Amino acid sequence: MLDLNFVSGIYVFLTYLAGAIFIIGVVLRIIIYAKTPMPVKIPLTPAPLTPMGAAGRVASEVLLFRSLYRANKPTWVAGYIFHISFLLLILLHFARHFVYHHPLPSWYQLFVSIGIVCGIFMFLSLFYLLFRRMIVDRVRIISILSDYLILIILMMIAVTGLSLNFFISAPALTKIDNKLDPFVTGIAVFHPINIPGNPYFIVHYSLILLLVAYIPFSKVMHFVGVFFSPTRYMTDNPQEERYYKPDAEDLSL
Repeated sequence: MLDLNFVSGIYVFLTYLAGAIFIIGVVLRIIIYAKTPMPVKIPLTPAPLTPMGAAGRVASEVLLFRSLYRANKPTWVAGYIFHISFLLLILLHFARHFVYHHPLPSWYQLFVSIGIVCGIFMFLSLFYLLFRRMIVDRVRIISILSDYLILIILMMIAVTGLSLNFFISAPALTKIDNKLDPFVTGIAVFHPINIPGNPYFIVHYSLILLLVAYIPFSKVMHFVGVFFSPTRYMTDNPQEERYYKPDAEDLSL
Protein backbone atom coordinates (compact mmCIF):
# COMPACT_ATOMS: atom_id res chain seq x y z
CA MET A 1 0.00 0.00 0.00
CA LEU A 2 1.29 3.44 -0.88
CA ASP A 3 2.58 5.47 2.04
CA LEU A 4 0.82 8.73 1.15
CA ASN A 5 -0.66 11.34 3.41
CA PHE A 6 -4.25 12.47 2.80
CA VAL A 7 -3.40 15.59 0.76
CA SER A 8 -0.91 13.70 -1.40
CA GLY A 9 -3.44 10.94 -2.04
CA ILE A 10 -5.95 13.51 -3.29
CA TYR A 11 -3.42 15.22 -5.57
CA VAL A 12 -2.10 11.96 -6.97
CA PHE A 13 -5.67 11.02 -7.89
CA LEU A 14 -6.32 14.49 -9.38
CA THR A 15 -3.09 14.30 -11.38
CA TYR A 16 -4.01 11.04 -13.02
CA LEU A 17 -7.60 12.23 -13.53
CA ALA A 18 -6.50 15.47 -15.20
CA GLY A 19 -4.05 13.56 -17.40
CA ALA A 20 -6.73 11.08 -18.45
CA ILE A 21 -9.22 13.84 -19.22
CA PHE A 22 -6.61 15.68 -21.28
CA ILE A 23 -5.50 12.67 -23.32
CA ILE A 24 -8.99 11.25 -23.92
CA GLY A 25 -10.47 14.69 -24.55
CA VAL A 26 -7.81 15.69 -27.08
CA VAL A 27 -8.04 12.36 -28.91
CA LEU A 28 -11.84 12.62 -29.12
CA ARG A 29 -11.63 16.19 -30.40
CA ILE A 30 -9.13 15.14 -33.07
CA ILE A 31 -11.48 12.33 -34.16
CA ILE A 32 -14.35 14.82 -34.38
CA TYR A 33 -12.23 17.25 -36.39
CA ALA A 34 -11.07 14.50 -38.74
CA LYS A 35 -14.59 13.12 -39.33
CA THR A 36 -16.25 16.50 -39.91
CA PRO A 37 -17.41 16.57 -43.56
CA MET A 38 -15.82 19.13 -45.88
CA PRO A 39 -18.30 19.03 -48.79
CA VAL A 40 -16.98 22.05 -50.70
CA LYS A 41 -13.72 23.90 -51.08
CA ILE A 42 -13.60 26.96 -48.85
CA PRO A 43 -9.98 28.18 -48.76
CA LEU A 44 -9.56 31.73 -47.55
CA THR A 45 -8.36 33.55 -50.64
CA PRO A 46 -5.86 34.47 -51.85
CA ALA A 47 -4.89 30.88 -51.17
CA PRO A 48 -1.99 28.68 -52.33
CA LEU A 49 -2.46 26.67 -55.48
CA THR A 50 -0.37 23.64 -54.46
CA PRO A 51 -0.29 21.28 -51.46
CA MET A 52 3.19 22.50 -50.55
CA GLY A 53 1.95 26.06 -50.57
CA ALA A 54 -0.98 25.11 -48.35
CA ALA A 55 1.39 23.35 -45.94
CA GLY A 56 3.52 26.49 -45.84
CA ARG A 57 0.44 28.55 -45.11
CA VAL A 58 -0.51 26.36 -42.17
CA ALA A 59 3.09 26.52 -40.92
CA SER A 60 3.04 30.32 -41.11
CA GLU A 61 -0.16 30.37 -39.03
CA VAL A 62 1.28 28.00 -36.44
CA LEU A 63 4.72 29.59 -36.17
CA LEU A 64 4.10 33.23 -37.03
CA PHE A 65 0.33 33.86 -36.51
CA ARG A 66 0.25 35.46 -39.96
CA SER A 67 -3.51 36.18 -40.05
CA LEU A 68 -3.43 37.84 -36.64
CA TYR A 69 -0.43 39.94 -37.67
CA ARG A 70 -2.33 41.25 -40.68
CA ALA A 71 -5.51 41.87 -38.69
CA ASN A 72 -4.25 43.51 -35.48
CA LYS A 73 -0.58 44.08 -34.79
CA PRO A 74 -0.82 45.07 -31.06
CA THR A 75 -2.82 41.91 -30.36
CA TRP A 76 -0.32 39.92 -32.43
CA VAL A 77 2.55 41.24 -30.28
CA ALA A 78 0.77 40.32 -27.03
CA GLY A 79 -0.37 36.94 -28.34
CA TYR A 80 3.05 36.07 -29.69
CA ILE A 81 4.80 37.08 -26.47
CA PHE A 82 2.37 34.95 -24.48
CA HIS A 83 2.77 31.86 -26.67
CA ILE A 84 6.56 32.10 -26.76
CA SER A 85 6.79 32.71 -23.00
CA PHE A 86 4.38 29.87 -22.22
CA LEU A 87 6.20 27.46 -24.55
CA LEU A 88 9.58 28.36 -23.01
CA LEU A 89 8.19 27.87 -19.50
CA ILE A 90 6.87 24.42 -20.41
CA LEU A 91 10.23 23.46 -21.90
CA LEU A 92 12.09 24.86 -18.90
CA HIS A 93 9.90 22.90 -16.50
CA PHE A 94 10.64 19.69 -18.39
CA ALA A 95 14.34 20.46 -18.72
CA ARG A 96 14.59 21.30 -15.03
CA HIS A 97 13.79 17.71 -14.20
CA PHE A 98 17.01 16.63 -15.90
CA VAL A 99 19.35 19.39 -14.73
CA TYR A 100 18.32 19.75 -11.08
CA HIS A 101 20.80 17.72 -9.09
CA HIS A 102 23.45 18.27 -6.44
CA PRO A 103 25.68 20.07 -6.81
CA LEU A 104 23.71 22.43 -9.04
CA PRO A 105 25.42 23.40 -12.32
CA SER A 106 26.97 26.86 -12.35
CA TRP A 107 24.50 28.11 -14.95
CA TYR A 108 21.39 26.99 -13.06
CA GLN A 109 20.68 30.50 -11.72
CA LEU A 110 20.54 31.78 -15.31
CA PHE A 111 18.10 28.95 -16.01
CA VAL A 112 15.88 30.19 -13.15
CA SER A 113 16.19 33.84 -14.23
CA ILE A 114 15.00 33.02 -17.75
CA GLY A 115 11.97 31.31 -16.23
CA ILE A 116 11.17 34.35 -14.08
CA VAL A 117 11.43 36.70 -17.06
CA CYS A 118 9.17 34.42 -19.11
CA GLY A 119 6.66 34.32 -16.25
CA ILE A 120 6.56 38.12 -16.07
CA PHE A 121 6.11 38.47 -19.83
CA MET A 122 3.45 35.79 -19.78
CA PHE A 123 1.44 37.63 -17.13
CA LEU A 124 1.77 41.05 -18.79
CA SER A 125 0.72 39.75 -22.21
CA LEU A 126 -2.27 37.94 -20.70
CA PHE A 127 -3.24 41.08 -18.78
CA TYR A 128 -3.26 43.03 -22.05
CA LEU A 129 -5.38 40.37 -23.77
CA LEU A 130 -7.85 40.32 -20.88
CA PHE A 131 -8.00 44.13 -20.74
CA ARG A 132 -8.60 44.28 -24.50
CA ARG A 133 -11.39 41.73 -24.26
CA MET A 134 -13.14 43.79 -21.59
CA ILE A 135 -12.61 47.24 -23.12
CA VAL A 136 -12.87 46.89 -26.90
CA ASP A 137 -16.59 46.82 -27.75
CA ARG A 138 -16.40 44.60 -30.82
CA VAL A 139 -14.37 42.03 -28.86
CA ARG A 140 -16.44 42.21 -25.66
CA ILE A 141 -19.68 41.61 -27.58
CA ILE A 142 -18.49 38.27 -28.98
CA SER A 143 -16.76 37.13 -25.76
CA ILE A 144 -18.25 34.46 -23.54
CA LEU A 145 -17.41 33.31 -20.02
CA SER A 146 -14.94 30.66 -21.19
CA ASP A 147 -12.91 33.32 -23.02
CA TYR A 148 -12.32 35.15 -19.75
CA LEU A 149 -11.92 31.98 -17.71
CA ILE A 150 -8.97 30.61 -19.68
CA LEU A 151 -7.13 33.96 -19.49
CA ILE A 152 -7.71 34.21 -15.74
CA ILE A 153 -6.53 30.63 -15.11
CA LEU A 154 -3.34 31.27 -17.11
CA MET A 155 -2.72 34.56 -15.30
CA MET A 156 -3.15 32.87 -11.92
CA ILE A 157 -0.70 30.15 -12.96
CA ALA A 158 1.85 32.83 -13.85
CA VAL A 159 1.30 34.72 -10.58
CA THR A 160 1.52 31.66 -8.36
CA GLY A 161 4.59 30.43 -10.24
CA LEU A 162 6.32 33.79 -9.74
CA SER A 163 5.30 33.80 -6.08
CA LEU A 164 7.41 30.68 -5.54
CA ASN A 165 10.46 32.79 -6.38
CA PHE A 166 9.49 36.11 -4.78
CA PHE A 167 7.39 35.38 -1.70
CA ILE A 168 9.00 32.43 0.03
CA SER A 169 12.44 32.02 1.54
CA ALA A 170 15.36 30.40 -0.29
CA PRO A 171 15.46 27.42 2.12
CA ALA A 172 11.73 26.82 1.63
CA LEU A 173 12.12 26.97 -2.16
CA THR A 174 15.05 24.54 -1.99
CA LYS A 175 12.92 22.17 0.08
CA ILE A 176 10.21 22.26 -2.60
CA ASP A 177 12.76 21.70 -5.36
CA ASN A 178 14.26 18.71 -3.58
CA LYS A 179 10.85 17.06 -3.20
CA LEU A 180 9.48 18.00 -6.62
CA ASP A 181 11.63 15.73 -8.78
CA PRO A 182 10.88 12.56 -6.77
CA PHE A 183 7.19 13.46 -6.81
CA VAL A 184 7.14 13.93 -10.60
CA THR A 185 9.17 10.76 -11.15
CA GLY A 186 6.83 8.82 -8.87
CA ILE A 187 3.81 10.01 -10.86
CA ALA A 188 5.50 9.05 -14.15
CA VAL A 189 6.35 5.50 -13.04
CA PHE A 190 3.03 4.97 -11.22
CA HIS A 191 4.71 4.80 -7.83
CA PRO A 192 3.68 8.16 -6.36
CA ILE A 193 5.12 9.71 -3.23
CA ASN A 194 4.06 12.65 -1.09
CA ILE A 195 3.61 15.99 -2.82
CA PRO A 196 5.65 19.03 -1.64
CA GLY A 197 3.45 20.57 1.05
CA ASN A 198 4.18 24.28 0.53
CA PRO A 199 0.86 26.19 0.10
CA TYR A 200 2.23 28.31 -2.77
CA PHE A 201 3.22 25.19 -4.67
CA ILE A 202 -0.09 23.45 -3.90
CA VAL A 203 -2.08 26.37 -5.35
CA HIS A 204 0.20 26.59 -8.40
CA TYR A 205 -0.04 22.85 -9.03
CA SER A 206 -3.83 22.88 -8.55
CA LEU A 207 -4.21 25.55 -11.21
CA ILE A 208 -2.03 23.58 -13.62
CA LEU A 209 -4.21 20.49 -13.13
CA LEU A 210 -7.31 22.63 -13.72
CA LEU A 211 -5.81 23.97 -16.95
CA VAL A 212 -4.79 20.51 -18.19
CA ALA A 213 -8.28 19.10 -17.56
CA TYR A 214 -10.01 22.14 -19.08
CA ILE A 215 -8.00 22.31 -22.32
CA PRO A 216 -10.08 19.75 -24.31
CA PHE A 217 -13.23 21.78 -23.60
CA SER A 218 -11.77 25.21 -24.33
CA LYS A 219 -10.60 27.29 -27.27
CA VAL A 220 -7.06 26.29 -26.38
CA MET A 221 -7.78 23.35 -28.66
CA HIS A 222 -6.93 25.68 -31.52
CA PHE A 223 -3.41 24.26 -31.18
CA VAL A 224 -4.88 21.14 -32.83
CA GLY A 225 -7.80 22.67 -34.70
CA VAL A 226 -5.60 24.87 -36.88
CA PHE A 227 -4.40 21.73 -38.69
CA PHE A 228 -8.00 20.81 -39.54
CA SER A 229 -9.11 24.27 -40.69
CA PRO A 230 -10.22 24.02 -44.35
CA THR A 231 -9.83 27.76 -44.86
CA ARG A 232 -6.11 27.26 -44.17
CA TYR A 233 -5.09 23.85 -45.50
CA MET A 234 -7.14 23.72 -48.71
CA THR A 235 -5.63 24.67 -52.06
CA ASP A 236 -7.39 27.13 -54.34
CA ASN A 237 -7.56 24.95 -57.45
CA PRO A 238 -11.23 23.97 -57.96
CA GLN A 239 -10.98 24.45 -61.73
CA GLU A 240 -7.81 22.41 -62.13
CA GLU A 241 -8.87 19.54 -59.84
CA ARG A 242 -12.41 18.51 -59.06
CA TYR A 243 -13.06 18.36 -55.32
CA TYR A 244 -14.96 15.25 -54.32
CA LYS A 245 -15.90 13.74 -50.97
CA PRO A 246 -17.82 10.44 -50.74
CA ASP A 247 -19.84 11.73 -47.76
CA ALA A 248 -21.04 14.77 -49.74
CA GLU A 249 -22.35 13.22 -52.97
CA ASP A 250 -25.57 15.18 -52.80
CA LEU A 251 -23.60 18.41 -53.17
CA SER A 252 -21.44 17.32 -56.12
CA LEU A 253 -22.08 18.99 -59.47
